[in-house]
Amino acid sequence: MACAYRLKQLGIPCLVLEAQGRPGGLISTIRKNGFLFETGPQFPRFPALVWRLVHELNLQSEFVAGDSGAKRYIVRNARLHRAPFSPQGLLGTRLLGLPSKLRILTEVFRTSKPPSHEESLAEFVQRKFGAEVLDYLVDPLISTIFFGDAHKMGMESAFPALVEWERNQGSLVRGAIRTRNSRRQSREKDASPQRTGTNGKPDSLRVTSALPSLGSFHSGMAALPEKLAENLQGQIRYREGIACVARTPNAIDTAKSVWQIVSSSGEKITAEHLILAVPAYAAAQLLANAAPQLASQLKTIEYAPVCSVASAYSRSQISNALDGFGFMVPRREGWETICTFWNSSLLPGRAPEGKVLMTSFAGRASNNGSAAADEEAYARIVEAENARAMKIAGEPLDRVVWKDPKALPQYNVGHAQRVKDISGILRSTPTLGIAGNFLKGRSIGECVETGFDAAEDALKRIRGENI
Repeated sequence: MACAYRLKQLGIPCLVLEAQGRPGGLISTIRKNGFLFETGPQFPRFPALVWRLVHELNLQSEFVAGDSGAKRYIVRNARLHRAPFSPQGLLGTRLLGLPSKLRILTEVFRTSKPPSHEESLAEFVQRKFGAEVLDYLVDPLISTIFFGDAHKMGMESAFPALVEWERNQGSLVRGAIRTRNSRRQSREKDASPQRTGTNGKPDSLRVTSALPSLGSFHSGMAALPEKLAENLQGQIRYREGIACVARTPNAIDTAKSVWQIVSSSGEKITAEHLILAVPAYAAAQLLANAAPQLASQLKTIEYAPVCSVASAYSRSQISNALDGFGFMVPRREGWETICTFWNSSLLPGRAPEGKVLMTSFAGRASNNGSAAADEEAYARIVEAENARAMKIAGEPLDRVVWKDPKALPQYNVGHAQRVKDISGILRSTPTLGIAGNFLKGRSIGECVETGFDAAEDALKRIRGENI
């Protein structure tokens, strides 16, 4: 959607083939019985690029900001402990013992170097801080953000900045301080009178510190793709997937090839340029014959399964104060639940008065037996874990369950090199572009960025420029 929107801005005609009957992919809002159920992102961050898009679509009045400082909790022995995101919090937490706390607090005074090979995140954390920090701080955070496994996730692939900090400064804390100071200087320069917009006034989009950090819309996250679709009216065909693609000689210019696309309805479409904004495994299948080298790279990208269980209750059913963002569950606890967000605590309008709404993400890759259960049985497993953590009495008033066996790409060891190889192959295929959350990152901001990049690369190719 972002790619098509940017192509339109650049004056390039395009056609979007959407396999589903609605826009948005994983972003979906279900408005039911006064509740706003979100199956995908709950309240993501809105970086400058997305905030600019919100303004261009005249959605800013619909935006609802969340509290980025809201309390987060981590489960240990079925009890909720405040996540320690400050030195004071670290000293007081019962999630870690004294030796683990000291290893974190004294890291700034030590010097280390990363190995020559790419470490997994688990290897990195255990080397620097020990197994307890991995199990009860890093694993729940990483599972919540990436739905991934720290033992598979690659440092160069998922956290290149941390590797760079250790390599250049010998310490994560020293590297972070240096980066923060550098960014502060850059912000001060961006906010100075020397940096102005086209109207001669300071460009407000550069002052990112003043922007809301996370939030949603009054009517839910689906408002963003729905507004994009409205803007692209006439350029999108719904329930129109792609059966196959092939490169054929151009009848006008035999030195160039064109793309022959066969849609799921059997229609044949000819295009000078093709951009695949689909999951890596779907792109691999489509390109198996047209670009086999690229397809083999895309095929190796692993995806994690996810199940979302959104449950509604009367406030009187829950003993917990629900004061904050929600909680995260370490893998060592043995639960199906990965994390639970307290939607109605963070944003208004998510539940009627006297009711609450929470959304759990579950589906540990190692617990496939439970994940294979039918939706209602699986939801009951997750709700029983929530009841144990939050002292919930009785059944939910309403629920929405959503599953995807291949929801999110994993940035495992070797992924960074794979993305470089994909970029190299694309340079030799000047009429093909790729956009997706398996390239730069899975956040909405990073997805918008890859979409815009693909559109701008297409413009350069049309003009005959190198990219």
